Amino acid sequence: MWDALAPIVRWPLYSARRFAAVVIVALAAVFLVGQANDHSGSGPTTAVSASPSEAVSTTAAPSPSDSLSDNVVDRTAGTDDLGADETGGDPSAAAADAAAAFVAAWARPDLDAQAWSAGVRPLVTSELWSSGLSTTNPASTPDVTVRGQPRQVAINAEEGVLDVPTTGAWIRVHVVPAPAGGTWLVSSVEPAG
Repeated sequence: MWDALAPIVRWPLYSARRFAAVVIVALAAVFLVGQANDHSGSGPTTAVSASPSEAVSTTAAPSPSDSLSDNVVDRTAGTDDLGADETGGDPSAAAADAAAAFVAAWARPDLDAQAWSAGVRPLVTSELWSSGLSTTNPASTPDVTVRGQPRQVAINAEEGVLDVPTTGAWIRVHVVPAPAGGTWLVSSVEPAG
């Protein structure tokens, strides 16, 4: 077998010009293959770490008596990667928005059970709702508000993990794509740390 491959391997080594041409062609081929993979639409799994001490403060935190729409995080004030390409359907931004919206709706001890359920139920998976969230007393939820942009811990096509900064402790939220697509639903919530 070596007898068949030897002339092919030795050909670029006969002169510096041939060697340089082979190297340039090989680098161009690698570059073109990389560009083709970048435009194929199937991006790699993304994992980003950020510590809770790197919080990005946005506007003043709304009070718990404000409506849920007032608790939406201002994503234009920050500079982290989650704010990129908001109009282009960035899955990281959509996952962060879902996590922030959930915390804003969930941490409402001022609401009665019916109003609290109406705000939280559409934002969570049926498994999380039926495994105990449906019986949560809103008065037992923390009296905090979202105070900045969620920090991505990890995200891929099947799940996202985000730490949401609040006026109290950070809250870790796990999100999954909704069965109908287009949105993310919260699958679990726990203290960040």
